[in-house]
Amino acid sequence: MRAWSFFNAVFSAFTLSLTGAHIALGAASNCGIPSDIDDGWAITSPEKQGLNSTPLCTMADGITGGTLANVDSIVVVRHGVLVYERYFNYPQLPENDATTRHRGYSMTKSVVSLLVGIAMDRGLIKDLDAPIVSYLPEDASLRGPDKHRITLRHLLMMSAGLGSDRSPGASFKYDSRETELIGAVLRQVTGKNVEELAQESIFAPLGINDFEWHKDASSGLPASARGLDLRPRDWAKIGQLVLNHGVWEGRQIVSASWVTQSTSEQIKTGPPSAAQIEAEGPRAYGYQWWLGQSLDKDHTVQWIAAMGFNSQKTLVIPTLDMVVVFNSSRQSKNMVAPELDLLDRYILLATSKD
Repeated sequence: MRAWSFFNAVFSAFTLSLTGAHIALGAASNCGIPSDIDDGWAITSPEKQGLNSTPLCTMADGITGGTLANVDSIVVVRHGVLVYERYFNYPQLPENDATTRHRGYSMTKSVVSLLVGIAMDRGLIKDLDAPIVSYLPEDASLRGPDKHRITLRHLLMMSAGLGSDRSPGASFKYDSRETELIGAVLRQVTGKNVEELAQESIFAPLGINDFEWHKDASSGLPASARGLDLRPRDWAKIGQLVLNHGVWEGRQIVSASWVTQSTSEQIKTGPPSAAQIEAEGPRAYGYQWWLGQSLDKDHTVQWIAAMGFNSQKTLVIPTLDMVVVFNSSRQSKNMVAPELDLLDRYILLATSKD
């Protein structure tokens, strides 16, 4: 009888240990698998899209353990499918999940670039090289030596030279006022502000229903350079639209030619400022999109990025058919680090299964 009781005890303990192991293994295999919130994304495990989930889980453990960068959220899309998302809670952000909007700051600029392409597709803007003063004749910032020569192309590539003695087009200088002028041109040619235009021409087709566009304190208008809040999964939709050459669910939202042109190198860049970006950051700019590269094993991977304050990033990686979104609410030492380190060390490593 005692032997039978001993056997039962051993069997129960063994069964319990197997159950615990199963739970642990299940938790690992499901690390970061997105939940379905009925927002239009198809969802699978990373493995079904050719990714190794182990580096992704290791990255998440490092973030929660405090040994890696403090980020609020990471979203990964592969082959047009949402494969990974993690949301991290902090005292200043206690309830953070897939339904939480996140401030994009200067990622807004890249959305405004898409709006320019849409306006061109509609024939409302016919020439990127027309002087901006022809659209905004009453704007005092366009008066003065060489300012009459500023074009929409100059504004898009951050080379207008506002507030300096540079000739338009001479060199890159990151200046949010240039994006605000782009927003003014769009308002002039469409009769709508950037929020209204984006809602009807981008957000509605992409199924983006939860957004906020902050207003400029002086004008009361939606801030073209920094105002947009979206959920991380919706920032990923913007990235996927670019990866798809302007197509969403079979519909051409913005022409492929504009996507190609705006995300191609238009000007070499230096750092926006010493505090924002380090030497390993992107060294070229398109039309309100950054261009850079990361090291993946023995070769470089080119990426296109919308980037903003506090290291907000929507990264489009065409050769890997991938979109990655990072959001953060803690001030980073610059606009680039440390999220690109997470990309290089963990997310790109996950593609080694290919």
